[in-house]
Amino acid sequence: MGIRRSALIAFVCVSGFVPALFSQGLSKCEKAKIQYTTFDESYADRMRILQAKPNAELPSGSKNFSGEKTHWQMSVPPDTSQPGPYTTRIYIGSAANKPDVELMLVDEINGGVTLRWLNEKLLFGQVWWGRVYSTDFIFDVERQKFVYREMAHYGAMVEACR
Repeated sequence: MGIRRSALIAFVCVSGFVPALFSQGLSKCEKAKIQYTTFDESYADRMRILQAKPNAELPSGSKNFSGEKTHWQMSVPPDTSQPGPYTTRIYIGSAANKPDVELMLVDEINGGVTLRWLNEKLLFGQVWWGRVYSTDFIFDVERQKFVYREMAHYGAMVEACR
């Protein structure tokens, strides 16, 4: 009985039946892409713009300057040793040492925040709300407002390929 069962399993695997059975519902890697949608306004209260306090003390850390050093930003990750919700604070300033504006990204612990200067006044950011869900944004530091926000869904990117 054991030899027949082994022979049957070997035949099924060699015939291509098992690989076809397991691969039918999988996406092809070349077709997988990030799905961008309009900004979900239910996340607006989690992306707050605040005027920096005139006597605000910056935490220790290094400033990340724009290319010509006319503006800087400093990202302060949440203290995960305390209970949540966890908030990343981004301080943004000009040549002076004190920040002009503060961005608060509330409850983003799932993947953190990445920031990159696009030019002297535009800051690109990506904040993760979950394992496969994020917001891409561009913040105009001179006008102190978001000029672009879109939701990004990475669900298709994490599916197995065949």
